[in-house]
Amino acid sequence: MGTSYEDLYNEYQAGTLSLFGSDDYYSDMLEAMESGKHEISMFNRFFEKKIDLKWVEAIEACTVALDTIVRNPRKFIVQEEEIVPIERARKITAESVRHLAQHTSMIARVDGDRVTPSQILNVFREESFEIYENRFIFTLLRNLRHFIDTRYNVLFNMEQDEKKSSLSMNSEIKRGHETITYKLEVATQTTATMSAEDMKPGDENVSALARIERIKRVVNGFCGSSFMRDLEHCTPVRPPIMRTNVIQKDPNFRACLNLWQFISSYDEVGYEITAKESNEMVPDDYKNDLFKLASVNYMLLKKNIGEQELEEAKLKKRKVKPKLLKRLAEELVLNYDMEEVEIRRIFVDELKRANKKKTAGETKINEAIDRALKAENERKAEIEAKIQAEIQRQKEIEKRRKEREKARIAKELALEKERKAKEKARLKAKKEKELALEKERKAKEKERARKAKLREQELERQAKEKEKARIAKEKARQEKLKALEEEKARKAALLAEQKKQKELAAQQAAKEKERAAKQKAKEKLAREKALQLEKERKAKLKSKEKERIEKQKALEAQRAKEAAEKLKAKERAAKEKALLAEKEKAAKAKQKEKERIAKQKALEAQKIKEAAEKQKAKEKAAKEKALQAEKEKAAAQKAKEKEKMAKQRALELEKEKAAKAKQKAKEKAAREKALQAEKEKAAKAKQKEKERAAKQKAAEKAKALKNNED
Repeated sequence: MGTSYEDLYNEYQAGTLSLFGSDDYYSDMLEAMESGKHEISMFNRFFEKKIDLKWVEAIEACTVALDTIVRNPRKFIVQEEEIVPIERARKITAESVRHLAQHTSMIARVDGDRVTPSQILNVFREESFEIYENRFIFTLLRNLRHFIDTRYNVLFNMEQDEKKSSLSMNSEIKRGHETITYKLEVATQTTATMSAEDMKPGDENVSALARIERIKRVVNGFCGSSFMRDLEHCTPVRPPIMRTNVIQKDPNFRACLNLWQFISSYDEVGYEITAKESNEMVPDDYKNDLFKLASVNYMLLKKNIGEQELEEAKLKKRKVKPKLLKRLAEELVLNYDMEEVEIRRIFVDELKRANKKKTAGETKINEAIDRALKAENERKAEIEAKIQAEIQRQKEIEKRRKEREKARIAKELALEKERKAKEKARLKAKKEKELALEKERKAKEKERARKAKLREQELERQAKEKEKARIAKEKARQEKLKALEEEKARKAALLAEQKKQKELAAQQAAKEKERAAKQKAKEKLAREKALQLEKERKAKLKSKEKERIEKQKALEAQRAKEAAEKLKAKERAAKEKALLAEKEKAAKAKQKEKERIAKQKALEAQKIKEAAEKQKAKEKAAKEKALQAEKEKAAAQKAKEKEKMAKQRALELEKEKAAKAKQKAKEKAAREKALQAEKEKAAKAKQKEKERAAKQKAAEKAKALKNNED
């Protein structure tokens, strides 16, 4: 509806009620109305609903922390080991070689330096988000979505503020010889479903509903993120929450822990209802308008029935003979032997009986009013009892919920304790198993070193034996050559003694040279063998050192990688924080700009409205001039009405006093009348006895006279 009720009423007042000052009928009716008896009451009841913003503010304070955690989740590297067939092995690592050396049963065959295993250890490394802190955030977001949805559905389905108003008027007016009875009763009840569109822009509940819708959208966005999808099949955490270093020291996780504790302890519905009632006095100007409306309704009635003679066809004929009292009086006088006092008493009794009937009717009306007031009070008490019963029911539900929650927490604590004990036993068994494996590995390592040493000693012994055999063979060959040479020498000795001497000298020199060469070869072989052994030992030491260095490098690389990732995460968090601050700054600037534009538009609209109001004021100026006289008259009437109200109140007090005095007088008169009636009855009885005695005497006298005459 484009026009407000106030504007419509102003138009009605300016158009219709302004006629009351232009005709004598209206002034006459208003004077009659003011002098009449009126009972006017106005009743208002208002149920106000107000949204509790504590839980909204708690969730809003944690949205930035949740956004930071969801965008940058914590992760760790999971290493899984699996023994697979050699053809399915993806990568052979140092762990695979060590495992194969410890489990020689997996070696299929050995071809010289080539080892072919049938199975081998395969190590898989991948990133995982399933740490306790991430599972805590996952569970918090799920609980938070349920927490918001429950209150969102209640708030958006509840009714808006309810208002009930009623007006009743019961009047009796004397206008000349005419008595006018006027009754009016109007009631209205307003309820509506709560929504942001139906409320006024200045209402607090509008901004509260908008904030609730915003946090619902934000939390639903978190629940639909990749973080929640990655942790979809993880195990939710159970209270109490473990205070890990991250949850205690990271400000974002601390804020999330505070939010968890808040939603676990918050047990309110989300809004409260305040009932306001008022039974107001009707203002003078309102009463004056009601009198004018009653005058119009009276005029409408008189117009429809008319003041001319009623048509005979529309009426039923009935003869009325107002002779009852006369006939009754004649009948009493003629047919009954009654005195005037007795007849007067009969009529007085009848009048008293009629007054009693009238008083009984008024009593019934008063009783009906009392019953109506009692019913209204009972209805109010019933509504209050229902509200208290609902509050008690909510308390009982909450009490049962807390008991269930306590039992669930105790059960979860027992399960958590059992899980910790199992985890501790598992870790202890794992540690013992690792120690046993380490001892076994060291024993095997020692056995392998002992076997290698024995093998080296055996090889060295075999080499020495081979060398001795070779030297003995060489010596036998030399001796054989020597014997042949001696035979040749003996044969040649006969040819030339000088040549023999020279050959012998040359042979001796050659032998010396050959012996020296053999000695050098033997020393060289020993040196080479020692060098070979030294090289093998150094190679083994180098291999072990290399493996140790590789492990250390791998650990350092892993640490460096983790440090780099942490640094990158910090830098990324800092960048995102800076971007978020920049976005917030831009959003604030944008909001300020919007507010400035809105203010500018509001000012322009205000100027247009003021111009329109000025135009309306100019247009109404003429009407106001016409209404000025009526206002003055209304002011005078109000003054008169106030004086009359004061007089009426004084008269009512006087009437109440007089009624009390009258009631006492009536009671006294009734007692006196009862005594008088008793006296009169006794007097009448005496009178009748006298009359009977007189009649009897007269009858006896007449009888005696008659006897005398006879």
